[in-house]
Amino acid sequence: MRNNSKGFTLIELLAVIVILAIIALITTPVILNVIEDARKNAAVDKAWGTIDAVRVSFAQAQVDSSAVGIPYTVNFPKGANKGSTGDYGTNADGSGYGQGYINDRPVQASGEMPQGGFVTIRDDGTIVAHQLKFGNYYCSTMTEGQKTELNSNAMFCSRNIDDVTVTGANNDQHKPNP
Repeated sequence: MRNNSKGFTLIELLAVIVILAIIALITTPVILNVIEDARKNAAVDKAWGTIDAVRVSFAQAQVDSSAVGIPYTVNFPKGANKGSTGDYGTNADGSGYGQGYINDRPVQASGEMPQGGFVTIRDDGTIVAHQLKFGNYYCSTMTEGQKTELNSNAMFCSRNIDDVTVTGANNDQHKPNP
């Protein structure tokens, strides 16, 4: 009896493997770019969430306790404790350097809080973010490619902190934590 087994030859199998390898080489960078864009967009969303959380905490602090002067800066990350008034409260000049607090009220967001950076409530009432760190991204409210003026309506995030460092602008004379 003759055995009529059918199967693939070694050449056919190698050809399929080569074709699959070529497809993988073409699609891998595309998939990595999609993942990178998703992470960057998540950082932008978290930064806006932080600004909203500061806005709500600031308004609630104004209602619940003594008035909070502006400009007011909230530094991140949130400290393990509030510390003394000099650490988190309103300073004599009306500014503050909260460690994630506005007066006695912690800034709370439903999402992730920043690992670094600061948010400032300016004299005109706008709220701007400076170098908020989420994962590998730093986010600031500024126009992309323009490092000289804060724009509270635009958020720019980058892996490089120098890309989001505002130079020559009025940063309300506040500096982030070292």
